[in-house]
Amino acid sequence: MIKNRAERMRPIVIIGAGITGCVIAHSLAKRGFKIILIEKCSQIGGLTKTFRYGDFSFDIGPHRFYTNKPEISNFIRSVLKGNCNTIIRNTGVYFLGKYYQWPLHPTGILKLPLNIVAKSGLDLLSSKIKNRKKNPINFEDYILENYGPTLYNTFFAEYTHKFLGLSPRRTHFEWAKEGMKRTIIDERIVSRRLADVFKKTFRFKPIRTEFIYPKGGINRFCEKLAEEIRRYGGEILVNSHIRDVKYTPKTIEEIFVNGLSIKPHKMIWTAPLDEIYELLQLPFLEELNYLSLLLYNIAIDRPANKNYQWCYYGNKEVVFSRVSMPNSFDEKMAPKGKTGLCVEVTLRENGQWWHNPNCLVERITRDLIEVGLIDQLSDIISIHIEKVSNAYPIYSLNYQKDLKKVKERLGKYENFVLAGRTGLFWYNNMDDCIENAFEVARKIL
Repeated sequence: MIKNRAERMRPIVIIGAGITGCVIAHSLAKRGFKIILIEKCSQIGGLTKTFRYGDFSFDIGPHRFYTNKPEISNFIRSVLKGNCNTIIRNTGVYFLGKYYQWPLHPTGILKLPLNIVAKSGLDLLSSKIKNRKKNPINFEDYILENYGPTLYNTFFAEYTHKFLGLSPRRTHFEWAKEGMKRTIIDERIVSRRLADVFKKTFRFKPIRTEFIYPKGGINRFCEKLAEEIRRYGGEILVNSHIRDVKYTPKTIEEIFVNGLSIKPHKMIWTAPLDEIYELLQLPFLEELNYLSLLLYNIAIDRPANKNYQWCYYGNKEVVFSRVSMPNSFDEKMAPKGKTGLCVEVTLRENGQWWHNPNCLVERITRDLIEVGLIDQLSDIISIHIEKVSNAYPIYSLNYQKDLKKVKERLGKYENFVLAGRTGLFWYNNMDDCIENAFEVARKIL
């Protein structure tokens, strides 16, 4: 609670100009608070950046807005002011050498190989007979309990190990729960167990899942917010790093950035946790790590061979885990008759691939031909490589214990707030980030 005008005029400093940081800054600047938004990169947006190379534009994977909550959807539309597309979901998965619509639970399960369908049916029957209920500990427990060994061994186990670089037995079951929400998306489609899959196979009425997408790229949303933040008097500092922090046992007293000294009323942190731990000279906990991305943004001199907005690739023989097609969200993201492919490789930052991403180019192009996304190397106009740090929190088995310790340690600072996907170590979607930003802003107000 702001007690007096002098306290109100001390700035609220927000670290990280991703979607959460931008929405918090916008909400508070609009109400007259002095805001300083600090971003270490040259471009705001965090994971909602858009890269542009000539006539081709690429987001960081298939970012789009989806929510059933009117407050959030109304806010998104009010920011974009009509400059957006409404698109119907069309996504796929590639495994066993073929493409399938994803999620599998509507009618597509019967298009799987007969032995997979039969074994899945036996898994369902077995689960009904045994009727066992156990509290899951890891990813494997959760998927075996809810989907059975056939689907687990056919897709989930290999994809998860490939994506995270972590065995499903060493991955917390919350990753499975959140992963199902992330891939299913539509809250009206309840399909968290194998029984739901089969029920909907035989009596499924198609549900149109509609996304909101900003015309010209996902970064348009944060850019629009930034325009309004500045109009309300807020400051946005890019290419800016916090060099030092002065603090007492209970408060953050002073921040040093770009040679400036800032005494914050509040400090809202949406950046990686290891960075604030280093500034506060705390011993960081080993279980809280982030997964990073290498993006291979590829311009193709022809229309796409597949019409999916994005597609998952679970088999370990293919090096990438997901490919999205930006011009399926907005046709102007690529010239007419051409296609953009955003190819994602997940990894830790301590390996050869991160330090030398060019070493994967030959393998990626070979795999794109193998899975039928391009026909030949001569289809490729150009390849642009982007590094994206701290894209996903890694839910290892002990992450919750360590996260609790982090929140307890940082919670002693009365004017310090954790927020957003990265700051809260939270695997979520953009609508969750907006809702969290609203909550943080309301508490400050």
